[in-house]
Amino acid sequence: MNVKRSPFQAPRELELSVAPRALDRDRTADVVVIGAGMAGLLTALELSDRGHDVVILERSAVVAGDTGATTAHLTTVLDTRYFALAAMHGAAAARSFATSHMRGIAHLERVSNAYGIDCDFRRVSGFLCATGDSQRVTLASELRAAKDAGISCELVKAAPLPLGDGPALHFPHQAELDPLGFLNGVVQELDRRGVRVHAPVTVQSLDSSVAAEQVTVSTSSGHKVRANFVVVATGTPMNDIVTLHTKQAPYRTYALAAEIPELIHALGWDLDEPYHYVRTGLDAVTQRPVLIVGGEDHKVGQEVDGSQRWQKLEAWLRDRFPQAGAVLSHWSGQVLETSDGAAFIGKNPGQERVYVVTGHSGNGVTYSAIAAELVSDAIDGIENPFQALYDPARKPASLDALGRFVRENLNVAEQYTDWLAPADAARVADIPRGEGAVLRRGLKRIAVYVDPAGFTHEMSASCPHLRGVVAWNSAEKSWDCPCHGSRFDCYGKLLTGPAVSDLERVSVAPMSKSKAG
Repeated sequence: MNVKRSPFQAPRELELSVAPRALDRDRTADVVVIGAGMAGLLTALELSDRGHDVVILERSAVVAGDTGATTAHLTTVLDTRYFALAAMHGAAAARSFATSHMRGIAHLERVSNAYGIDCDFRRVSGFLCATGDSQRVTLASELRAAKDAGISCELVKAAPLPLGDGPALHFPHQAELDPLGFLNGVVQELDRRGVRVHAPVTVQSLDSSVAAEQVTVSTSSGHKVRANFVVVATGTPMNDIVTLHTKQAPYRTYALAAEIPELIHALGWDLDEPYHYVRTGLDAVTQRPVLIVGGEDHKVGQEVDGSQRWQKLEAWLRDRFPQAGAVLSHWSGQVLETSDGAAFIGKNPGQERVYVVTGHSGNGVTYSAIAAELVSDAIDGIENPFQALYDPARKPASLDALGRFVRENLNVAEQYTDWLAPADAARVADIPRGEGAVLRRGLKRIAVYVDPAGFTHEMSASCPHLRGVVAWNSAEKSWDCPCHGSRFDCYGKLLTGPAVSDLERVSVAPMSKSKAG
């Protein structure tokens, strides 16, 4: 697949008029927000609206994480069907899920309008599409459940986006926007107010003991930030070692953008496994219409066919949209699927004055807006109607949710058998240039990358989080942990938590040059 870089290729970073500042001294604030993605920036803006003094800490760059990979479907149509949510949580909770996401979309619309942000926010229809008899049965069940949850929807013979060959559920009043344009406006407003983004800053730990009057945020540079409250909005929480990671699982999701003759202002999803989702938009460089297709998810670090996932997406695209032109770009992102289908937003279990936003399950943009209000209410001592619904301390409340919880944790336990598995290669010389492999050296597992020039880069294959063995991701040239989703670049530099440090270098000896390749 020949691709060129476009505005849709991740990682996508904002070109800010005011650059983030280094954290060059200790600071104090009312609230520290860790993470400058959609959730962190929206929460910081809401807190600032309410008069709080806010400081934002970002490990890499603004919107350099998975927010930059979002396809930005703003919808009440969740990855977990409403009939499943009702079965796990009850009918009243299903109505609250729907209401919260309606409010999330409205929050994004309000922010866009209030600050005059040019982000192409638009209300559109969404279509959940069926193929085959079994999917038609699923569609009928979802129609009843969605209506019971208070969502406006109807059964139609076909959708304007040809994702299936059968009927579809039509959901009016969904939305779409350009996420980078939106967040560029948010960052400009934050800067106007004097809310500072400090980057790059790696947070190492949080001291939130009951005896302490404030939370102390310690960073890798040695500087500390003390605050009354901390909001961890890093996608996967870096402050939680075990608890939340047992209740959610990391998946890679893939996307591509291809030329298309005209815009179709609608959102679409199918019922396949793995499933697919589509929308259209304008290429920011050419201003030509593009079709954005995503899906083909798999567990992080547990598949070796990443490049084939893009090929499958393109084949799926060509079959349903024969009018589509050249593929302009492709990328991937990471989503956290929870055992009961709902995000974790609120006070972090076991930590005082620390709040988390995680478990977005593929609906990160609307969940970010929900979190902005819910977390701000919690800090202000205001009762929020969705507090219990998204409480991070909750436990699986049904046999189905408990079953998912057990299966995912058995899967994690299975990954630790990689310490006993055979090596990917017998020796460094067997590794092609531009590729990596995990080798054995006695009892140790060594991650070895051979760069295009033939020089080797060796590091421990043990993930710093909970010591899972990382796996080589050939499609993205990264080391991925199959246990809890930490990712590192080919040289071992941290890309995605929950780890908070790089892979450990094996030695400081000069790198050798491999004959491989």
